Amino acid sequence: MTWLNRFDCKLCIIFSRTGDLNRLNKPEKISDILRELSILVEESSRSVAFSRSFSIVAKLVGSTDPYREYKKKLTEIGKKVAETVKRRLENSSWDLGSALRIAAAANIVDTSVLGYRPKKLEEAVWDLPAIEEHVDLPSNVYYVLDNAGEAQIDLVVAESLERNGIKPTFVVRSEPYEIDVLEEDLSSYRVVSTPGNVSPVRWISDGFIIAKGIANFEAYIEWGRVPSLHLFRAKCDVLARAFSTPRNAPIVISGEKAKRIVMSQST
Repeated sequence: MTWLNRFDCKLCIIFSRTGDLNRLNKPEKISDILRELSILVEESSRSVAFSRSFSIVAKLVGSTDPYREYKKKLTEIGKKVAETVKRRLENSSWDLGSALRIAAAANIVDTSVLGYRPKKLEEAVWDLPAIEEHVDLPSNVYYVLDNAGEAQIDLVVAESLERNGIKPTFVVRSEPYEIDVLEEDLSSYRVVSTPGNVSPVRWISDGFIIAKGIANFEAYIEWGRVPSLHLFRAKCDVLARAFSTPRNAPIVISGEKAKRIVMSQST
């Protein structure tokens, strides 16, 4: 089983998908999604259950990308915050450690985590990590993106990587998932799109990954095959307990170490 906690994570998927329908003005469809979820909570893969359930939500609301307009708003907010982040990194001579801390802290926006209460992005980006592991990065990395808004910060972080001799290639899902960015949102940047709407981490079999967010982190727990660095917030009680941090604390940690910690405590 790859549900990190058999009770809390399954409660989270129910909360997430019924919440989606409520936010998307289709509360009358909640009974439909609950029938589907009664089957999906028996799926062995947490990542597959979440991605399939969102596809069902999209079908129920009649939109392939139901959060498209919300993502546009998040992107505009992210662009403004990214300007401030860029000035800060310029003043620090593009210090890579600072950039990675900011990337982890920027993992603040979410629609679907049980009990989660986000801060404003412009305040959150300066939060220091509760865990910060130093990892030597190779000259080429796959940078797996997460939510709209914070992705604008990631574009600045990518500039810091390049100025430190590291070439990032962005990786995104090819189909919509919650408020995650897509290739079309990144215009002229180097982008790889992976199949479907499951985490791109599932498909990366070579090189080195920098992965944003808890969905990509949890996918690494299931399928991770290459060295990685994870930048996320412990948004839920399950992750906060696993890493012994306050809930919502930023974390910068290698995949190897994170997997060892989490798998030793999964139930």
